[in-house]
Amino acid sequence: MNRDGPLAGDYLVKAFEALLAQHPTAPVAAIDDHGLYAPVPDSIDLGSHAVVPGRSALDLVVPADRVVVIDAWERGREQGAARASVRLRGSPDRAVVMELFDLRKTHGVLMVVVVGADTAAELIGLSDVPPIAPRLAVQRKNDVAVIIAVDEPFTQMLGWRPEEAIGAASLDMVHPEDQDRAIETWMEMLAVPGSTRRVRLRHRRSDGSWLWVEITNRNLLDDPDERCVVAEVIDVSDEVAAHEAVRAREQLLRRIAETIPMGLVQVDRDGRVVYSNERFCDIMGSGPADKLQDLLHGVVREEWVGLEEAIDDVLVSGRDVDMEVRLQDQRRGRDRQCRFSLRALTAGSSITGAILCVEDVTESARMRVELERRATYDDLTRCLNRRSVMAALEDALAGDGRVGIVFMDLDDFKEVNDALGHAVGDELLVAVADRLRAVVREGDVVGRLGGDEFLVVCPGCDDPEEVLAIARRVEAANRDALVLGSAVIAARLSIGVAVSGPSSGPDAVVADADMAMYESKRRGAGEAVLFSESLRDAAGTEPRSMHVRRR
Repeated sequence: MNRDGPLAGDYLVKAFEALLAQHPTAPVAAIDDHGLYAPVPDSIDLGSHAVVPGRSALDLVVPADRVVVIDAWERGREQGAARASVRLRGSPDRAVVMELFDLRKTHGVLMVVVVGADTAAELIGLSDVPPIAPRLAVQRKNDVAVIIAVDEPFTQMLGWRPEEAIGAASLDMVHPEDQDRAIETWMEMLAVPGSTRRVRLRHRRSDGSWLWVEITNRNLLDDPDERCVVAEVIDVSDEVAAHEAVRAREQLLRRIAETIPMGLVQVDRDGRVVYSNERFCDIMGSGPADKLQDLLHGVVREEWVGLEEAIDDVLVSGRDVDMEVRLQDQRRGRDRQCRFSLRALTAGSSITGAILCVEDVTESARMRVELERRATYDDLTRCLNRRSVMAALEDALAGDGRVGIVFMDLDDFKEVNDALGHAVGDELLVAVADRLRAVVREGDVVGRLGGDEFLVVCPGCDDPEEVLAIARRVEAANRDALVLGSAVIAARLSIGVAVSGPSSGPDAVVADADMAMYESKRRGAGEAVLFSESLRDAAGTEPRSMHVRRR
């Protein structure tokens, strides 16, 4: 390859002829200025060399080597000659060499010699590459739109041979639905000599199918050299098909948006509404609007600032946002909970707008709250259930470790159930739970362990006297008898008190309070008993786990 500049024309011709002589069966091809195959000029003696089939050298090689061919073609045009090692599409496991010579000064074309494919046999099968169909044709018509001449690309594009097209009324080749438009532009063009009018329509092919074309009619009836209307016919079927595909996709997306059970709204960068479905307006309780803010007027005041900041964040930074927002529902007389999903729309690296999707989650939110309540609270007494109160104790111990607890057992509860029935027994449990909540400190936790057992957790309290004071308020609150239905019941509790040690676990603290509660029950006076090691020594046993049921 010449590094100093383009090679001289005579040298290139001699080098080309020498290469043909050296490889007498190597396939060749002529290439025009656009990189497409051209007829081999008569001035070149091919001898026994076969002509490469197809439309360009790019069709010969595997896709990965097309850039190599393009580079060689550009170098050949600049320097006069170039060489490239490539793999043929028909035999990708073996490399061949393409030698390119710029013979435009002497023969009007560039020539390629495929060295290594000693015959054209390796290129058989590449001839199935379709020829490049023309996209521009010309026809001539008289003043009444009868075709008087067509060119060869017209025949290649539409299939009509000249003898079939000439003499035909051009309107007869136009789709019936497009004829009014064709007539209108034709009359406008005829009204002004020398004027040009353009129209898009479907043109009939010779096989009866239709091709979308753009026809530019130029009125040259007064031109002495033409005396006709010259029509340029451009194939726009790919463009129309792309537009149709976009319209079909838009229709599909619009129909989906109208049928899904969620609200959708599209806004531009300035918050102007581009599209909103009926469901969005129904959820928001608003009618169609041009501005997003007008669509969202149902958002409760205290949550509007957060939603507005989220929308601005999406439109500025493109960050995805998911959040729940309360809406005022004047029609139903209550607030509703909605989940918003905000996503940015982009064109390249620029944010062009956003999509907002809103879903009414009022019922699911209510069910979630209800499930959380059921998982946390005892259905009967509305105290924390066993799992939750023990979790609260564990959390308190994991904090500063200073915890006091009051363990209570309702005396003679079985007799109440047996004598008066379980309904009255349930009322008694509810009344006791209400009294407990009324006398504990703010921040203390009241829980029902199960049956007739209750537990009060007092976080941050390791002073035994302070915990005993809470227990004594519980005693006092339950001294008065309860009237439940026709029965008068004295609700007496056995109460045990304990405080956490340096490394106490929840079960150990409860076991201490449980032992103190049993001492209270043994004494039978309904007075609170503070746990001490002497109780354990007197019992002669290890602390019992509160998970063991007693009867």
